[in-house]
Amino acid sequence: MLGWLKGTPGLLLRTLKDAEWKPLLDFVTPAFFEVMPARALLGQGRELVGNARDRKRFATVRRRMQQGLDELGVPVRLGPPGAGSPPPGLGELAEPERRARGQRVLELYFAQLLAGDVAILDLRPDRFAALGEGGLAWHPGPYYVDWDPGFVDAVRRLYRGFYRDDEGSFQEALADLELQAAGDLFIRHFGEGDQRAVRFDRRTFQRSFHDIFVRCRDTGASLHPNFLALGVYLATLYDHLAELQVPLDVRAAFDRVADG
Repeated sequence: MLGWLKGTPGLLLRTLKDAEWKPLLDFVTPAFFEVMPARALLGQGRELVGNARDRKRFATVRRRMQQGLDELGVPVRLGPPGAGSPPPGLGELAEPERRARGQRVLELYFAQLLAGDVAILDLRPDRFAALGEGGLAWHPGPYYVDWDPGFVDAVRRLYRGFYRDDEGSFQEALADLELQAAGDLFIRHFGEGDQRAVRFDRRTFQRSFHDIFVRCRDTGASLHPNFLALGVYLATLYDHLAELQVPLDVRAAFDRVADG
């Protein structure tokens, strides 16, 4: 199934071999490597691996991230990797608990994307445990990215344009990301309707981003290397929320953080 992972793809995965980068396989497709400059892609992969090995800096990143989450009122407490006891299976939680957990994880996702210049990418379900009053304990692996300012600014404008129904800002952000040819596919990815009851599915995520990469390839677009980190971040998000098997109010999570 992964026989196409040769050349640049294979070299990238060998670069990432020392970390738990399975979520990358949920994101990358052959088309991804056709719209990403090889040198920039490998540079991003090596940066992620270097970050993962710098445990002292990761401790600093966690402290600063906690300050930012506290300021935004997101009830997530960061701890060191691997701390605490294994959480129960998500299937053992009652539906209201799964909905509450999903909303907190979405708020965390948006908080890291909309504020700050660094994001911890590990949102896998086994890295979380419940705290009292709807909060979560988070013990992510040391996988984080320093966003390029121009890239993350455009991604923020993309989300704000979509959720604030600002078509002009949405289209400008797409153009800055060289994604204007895939605008309709991004709207489909964000979800139909008002995004108040979105169900997350891994296969839908994989298919939608494959379609986006194919569209970009066919129109000659070249993507920013931070798309690798953003893809891993989204893959771990979908990995977590798909297990909850409940509809989630994505717009409310965005509004709570953006209006924080």
